[in-house]
Amino acid sequence: MRVSLHSRASRIATGTAALALCASSFAQSPFSAVATAPDKRQIHAAEDAYLAGARLLEHNNFADAEAQFGKALQLNPGNADYAKALAVTHQHHIADLVQQAGKARLLGQNEKSETLLAEARLLDPASSLVSQGVDTGALPRVFHPEVEPWIHDAPSLAGSITLQPTSGIKSFHLRSDLQDILRQVYAGYGIRASFDESAPRQNLRFDLEDSPYQQAVPMLLNITHVFAVPLDTKSVLIVKDTPENRTKFEHLLQETIYIPGMANEQMDELSQVVQRVFDVKQVSVDKSSGILAIRAPEETLSYINLTLADLIDGGSEVMIELKLYSVDRTNQRNIGTQLPQQIGLYNVESTALNIVNTNQSLVNQAIAQGLVPAGSSNIAIALALIASGLVQNAQVSSTVATFGGGITQTGVTVNQNPAFNLALTASDTQALNDMQVRVMDGKPAVFRIGERYPITTATYSTASPTQTSALNGISINGVSAASLLNAAVGSPITIPQIQYEDLGLTLKATPTVQKSGAIKMKIELKIEALTSGTVNNIPVLNSQQFNSDVTVNDGATAFLVSTVTRSQAASLNGLPGVSELPGFQTATAVNTTSTDSSDLLLLVTPHVTRRRPNLTAGPLIRVNLPEPPS
Repeated sequence: MRVSLHSRASRIATGTAALALCASSFAQSPFSAVATAPDKRQIHAAEDAYLAGARLLEHNNFADAEAQFGKALQLNPGNADYAKALAVTHQHHIADLVQQAGKARLLGQNEKSETLLAEARLLDPASSLVSQGVDTGALPRVFHPEVEPWIHDAPSLAGSITLQPTSGIKSFHLRSDLQDILRQVYAGYGIRASFDESAPRQNLRFDLEDSPYQQAVPMLLNITHVFAVPLDTKSVLIVKDTPENRTKFEHLLQETIYIPGMANEQMDELSQVVQRVFDVKQVSVDKSSGILAIRAPEETLSYINLTLADLIDGGSEVMIELKLYSVDRTNQRNIGTQLPQQIGLYNVESTALNIVNTNQSLVNQAIAQGLVPAGSSNIAIALALIASGLVQNAQVSSTVATFGGGITQTGVTVNQNPAFNLALTASDTQALNDMQVRVMDGKPAVFRIGERYPITTATYSTASPTQTSALNGISINGVSAASLLNAAVGSPITIPQIQYEDLGLTLKATPTVQKSGAIKMKIELKIEALTSGTVNNIPVLNSQQFNSDVTVNDGATAFLVSTVTRSQAASLNGLPGVSELPGFQTATAVNTTSTDSSDLLLLVTPHVTRRRPNLTAGPLIRVNLPEPPS
């Protein structure tokens, strides 16, 4: 993640901008190759040479990189990438030599400048970069690049200064002023100490037994409220530890941290962490490229790297697998004997006489045709008419018995015939939903099954025409003013306010990966459905909620909900009193039973797809507190 201040990658990036300029010159350059058809071995060798050149280019070794790219192009002349890389590196090499020659001329090193320019002219005599550089000169008579490595090794900024104290343990028993004690302790480890004018000089007693440099010096610096600035590997400058002196004396390094794929909000959050937690003032954020450029002391940069690595890559990732089983059952039974529940009595003679009188013409035709013997009784004639289908009578058709004789003969009727019922109606509906979602540790995963139902919560209307009686008799250009107002305003329009409700099932699961490897999940289940009732024409929702915390192992399944609803209804239809006696229900009554059940089974299985490092503590971060008021 760390790059030096001069950012070598930026040098390579600038070469792509010169590609259009050098493409034409490369066609006439001595590195152009004749296109041949390479075999498989040559193609692999060309790829190896190209990768080797890319690695050399990262270290600003332009000469060797140019040779590798030329080798790759010679082995595979048809690859345009090799030609482009060679052209860019060739121009880069020349530009770097010209730049070094200009710096040498400014420093008064004329011989070195002329040597660099001469080497650039040898690479490309027709290059415009050489002619636009510093004054040209002839190649010196003595040219030994192996003796002068600066010809090939471009200068670069050094890293931070690292002290090199002597090893071993020391003991101290000192009683003197602060500066003298610090000087003696540093000298014990081979370090020369000098002091800034802000360093305090109070008396101090320091006793320490058998301690290495890594323990003794930081302890002494902390108790004396000073800090050391390395001047070279064997000397330091002691300064009073204040925010002003930290800003003035501390060595700062610049680091470019690449965080690709982050949203703008996440980049802002990481930048605020660096500024507020580590008290870093110089932070630059490039959201489009995902780059944080930070300038801070080396120790602070190390802490920032560890913290950002834990924030970005340290979180666990969980895949939650949800299986939803919905089972609906309906069972209806109809068992028993259906007996007549209504019994009627009627006089057979009077009913037959009524039928004959009502249908006298049919009776005369039946007698004339010989269907009914002449002199038959009214009962015989009525039965003959009903049997032939010419006449219909409900009482006679539903007659089950008669008793008596003559004019007192009586018929018995029922409303229905006895029936024996033995029926079973059952339905079974099953549905399965299998879903998977991946979430970060501590982030909720939401599963929703159902529909979004629009509900009108309020309505408002546009303005309606006001009373126009006051405008009677007033006209504009011959047109009534009242009609003009009505036409302008128009009819009022009613506009509803719609709110969408999620009907069905909504499950929210928030996983937390514990140190033991188990996964704790906070489950929030909500089931909503419409009811048949309304309030002010707004539907009433039937809502059921279920909240629970479950802890399962990685890959284990948690069973959440079962048997949501169950209803049962029974009815008895039979003779009063008799049907209620034990043993008479089936013979004298019909027993109807209806059972409805709706079961919902939820199986939640979490899988850890990425686990955070098993660290119990992060890095120790030094916090510089302001000096207490004196």
